[in-house]
Amino acid sequence: MKRTTHFAVAVVTVAIVGACTKDDTMVKTASGTDTTISASADSASARGHSMVRFVNVGNTGKDVALQVGDQTLFESVKLSSVTDYREVDANLAKFSARAAGAADTTALAQNDEVLADGNRYTVFLMAEDLSRNTVRVIQDEVIPDSGMARIRIVHAAPGGPELDVSVANAKDKLFSGVNFKSEAGYKDVMPTKVVLEVRAKDEAKVLLRLPAMELRRGTATTIVISGTSKLGFFAFTDVMMPPMAPKM
Repeated sequence: MKRTTHFAVAVVTVAIVGACTKDDTMVKTASGTDTTISASADSASARGHSMVRFVNVGNTGKDVALQVGDQTLFESVKLSSVTDYREVDANLAKFSARAAGAADTTALAQNDEVLADGNRYTVFLMAEDLSRNTVRVIQDEVIPDSGMARIRIVHAAPGGPELDVSVANAKDKLFSGVNFKSEAGYKDVMPTKVVLEVRAKDEAKVLLRLPAMELRRGTATTIVISGTSKLGFFAFTDVMMPPMAPKM
């Protein structure tokens, strides 16, 4: 079931999307100048695999490794960066984040998560506060409705209030009351260029204004709100790749 909302200025149509959609297209992910390509959901599912990537928003100030069971999935992930997707064959995944290259094997944070074949997941290491971290696993739904762009907000700013996110000069909120360590779900919007403003829930003061961002048709953009004394952000975008022509 979807609910559609109309509001003026930059974004015309918003739909809340809940159902998981499998696909047979590969996905390209762009973060800054880095670009990676991952398999289609259908092909991963056929192999009995899910796909996992890792985002480091912890408080360690150092690179972090992510393990699944005894396997190191990512060896050295910098702060405020996102990895490529990698395939995982465990349906009950025991994730642990550890300091990269450290002899001490003590985990910074751990989490066990049930993964479904063919689904995509982003694993976040988030700072609980100045001394503790947590591992949060969020399912990715990167295929927007036809002709639309998709966006979501992840609140990873420890100690921060619930957040409202709006398009500048728009009357209605795009996201309302996003809690720390959570995401408000994806919304599909008409492709456009937007300036987003972040406020504490139901407050008028703008805490963070993002630079103009183009939301292109067929893309899914994740915006991670981070920071302690002052809010910051980084973003990454997933895009469906054109189907490959069959081999002759």
